[in-house]
Amino acid sequence: MNWMKSNQNGSTKKQGKQMSLVDAYSPDRASSYAKKLFQMIVKGWGDAPLAVEECAKRSRMSERSFERLMKGETKDPRLTVLGRVRGAYLEFCHEQIARLQHEIHIEMTRNSDGSFEDLAAEAEALAAKIRQAKGR
Repeated sequence: MNWMKSNQNGSTKKQGKQMSLVDAYSPDRASSYAKKLFQMIVKGWGDAPLAVEECAKRSRMSERSFERLMKGETKDPRLTVLGRVRGAYLEFCHEQIARLQHEIHIEMTRNSDGSFEDLAAEAEALAAKIRQAKGR
C-alpha cells in the first residue's frame, strides 16, 4: 500500500489574520474612542471643559478619568471602560444621524419632488449599521 504524505497543518488557502482579544482590546482603542467623542462634542476653544464634562457623563466616568483616558495617561483601562466609551461614541453618532434624518424629513416635506429620497435611504442604512454596532 502506498500512503500519501500530507501536511495537514500547511494549508494552501490564504487565511486572514485572526484578531485576538489583545488586538481587539487595547488602551489605544479606548483612548481613540475618547478623543473622537471629545472632538465631535467640542465646539470651540472655550468649550473644552464643558465638552469634557458632557463626554464624561455620557461615558459614566469622572471628568478627570475621562481626561486621563483621552490623554493616554490611563495605563490599563479595563474592558468596561472601553465598552462605556465605545457605547457613548456610538450613541452620539446615533443622535447625529437622528438629527440628520429629521432635517431630511423636513426637506422632503418642503420639496415633494423626490430629490431627498435617496439621501433618506442612505441615512436609514447608516442608522441600521450604528444600531448593529451598538448591539455587539
